[in-house]
Amino acid sequence: MKKLLLNLVLLTSLSAFSQTTTPFIIEHCKDKMTDKEYFFSQKKLICANPEKTKGFTVIPSFRADNGTMINNGFICKNVNIGSCDEKDTLIILFEDDTKITLTSWNKFNCEGNVYFNLTDNDLKELSTKKMSSIRFSNGYSYESLTSVLKQDQKDYFIKAYTMQKVIEVDCSK
Repeated sequence: MKKLLLNLVLLTSLSAFSQTTTPFIIEHCKDKMTDKEYFFSQKKLICANPEKTKGFTVIPSFRADNGTMINNGFICKNVNIGSCDEKDTLIILFEDDTKITLTSWNKFNCEGNVYFNLTDNDLKELSTKKMSSIRFSNGYSYESLTSVLKQDQKDYFIKAYTMQKVIEVDCSK
């Protein structure tokens, strides 16, 4: 009976251990001509309205600092939430009803490119809390879109900041 119980406990723990989620892949390359290093997230968080006519993507941004990868905020791509971007905001609501409000730092543009910085506290919350929804608000046109996240999207930033796997790629092409 003791052996049966021991085997059952062992199988249960091995089963739980084997159900690890896939890592968040970040591609790293170093340009041999300029010696500049780049980090690119393979996966982006996609938020869209049900008709898929408006939306935005959020991609964690990283940079090299003395050979070490460090967080560099978010890169967002706005699609049809206003025609131009300036002083946009991103509000991230967590499952515990706390939230982070970020304001873009980039200059006026009509390409849909939006950039956000993160504080250490923002990064800590994103690394440990599941999200429930995200709102992108265009600071130029005041249009907005709120996306209620699917179950598999809620831990996107937890994976991005705690389950990273950096792979080397060639960026000389």
